[in-house]
Amino acid sequence: MINTKMDKNYMQGFFADANGASRFLCGLALMLAAGWSSAQTAAPTEHPAPAAGQVSMSKSTFEELEARAPIDQRYPAGSIKSGEAAQKALDEAAQDRDAVGVRYIIDQRACYKKFLVASCLEEAKERKRVAESNIKKVEIEANTYQRQANVDERDQALAEQHKKDQEDAARRLQEQKQKEADSARKVQDSDAKRQQVQQRIDQNQGQSPDYRIQEHEAKMRQQQAEEAARAPERAANAAAREQRIKDAEAHRLDVQRKKAENERERAERKKREAQSDTPPAAK
Repeated sequence: MINTKMDKNYMQGFFADANGASRFLCGLALMLAAGWSSAQTAAPTEHPAPAAGQVSMSKSTFEELEARAPIDQRYPAGSIKSGEAAQKALDEAAQDRDAVGVRYIIDQRACYKKFLVASCLEEAKERKRVAESNIKKVEIEANTYQRQANVDERDQALAEQHKKDQEDAARRLQEQKQKEADSARKVQDSDAKRQQVQQRIDQNQGQSPDYRIQEHEAKMRQQQAEEAARAPERAANAAAREQRIKDAEAHRLDVQRKKAENERERAERKKREAQSDTPPAAK
C-alpha cells in the first residue's frame, strides 16, 4: 500500500522537467495516484485524524456558523464601541475560530481524494490563515477596547475616591472649626457668668445680710402678686373648659336619644307595614 503521507517535495519531483523520461514518470505517477485515490475511498480510516485540540461540533451548528457573514464584515474596524459589543465579538470570534478549524479538517480530507494533494492542501491552509487573520483582527480590537474600558473604569473609580477623600477632609475640617467655635463660646459664657457673679459680689459688698433677705422677700412678694392677678383669668379659663366638656356630653346624650327614637319609629313602621300586608283570616 502506498504511504498516504507523501512528501510534498517528492510529489513535485515528478514534474521537474519536460523531457521524455519525465513524461513517462508523470504517466506512472498518474496511475499510482489513481490507485492511491481508490485506496483512499475504500479505506477512509487512513485519512489523517484531526490534530489534538481540534474542536468538533454538530453539523447544524457548523452550517449555521458558515452561513453567516465573515466576522470582519460583522465587526468592521472601529465598530466596537461598548463593552457588550466587545464581549459579543469575542464570543463570536471563538465560535468562528472553531468553525474554521472544522472547515480546515474537512478541506484536508477532501484534498487527499484529489490528484494535486499538495496544492489543494496549500490552498486550504491559506484559506484557514486568512480566516484566522480576520478573526484575530476583531479579537485584537475587542480586547483593546476591553482593556481601555477597564483603565477608564479604574481611573473613574480613583477620581471618585479622590473626590470623596477631599469631601471627607473638608467635612472633618468644618467639624473641627465648629468644635473650636463651640469651645470658645463655652469659655466666653463661663467668663460672662463669672463676671456676673463677681459683679453681684461687688454690689453686695458693704451691705448687711438683712438687706439681701429683704430684697429676696420683695421679689417673692412681687411674684405672688403677679400670680394672684392671673388667678381670676385662670379660674375663668377652667370654668369655660368645664362648661365645654358638659356641653359636649349633653350633645352626645341628645344624639344617642334621637338615634334611639328613630330606630324605635322605624321598628314600629315596619311592624305596621307587616300587619297591613297580612291577608285577613278566613271565616
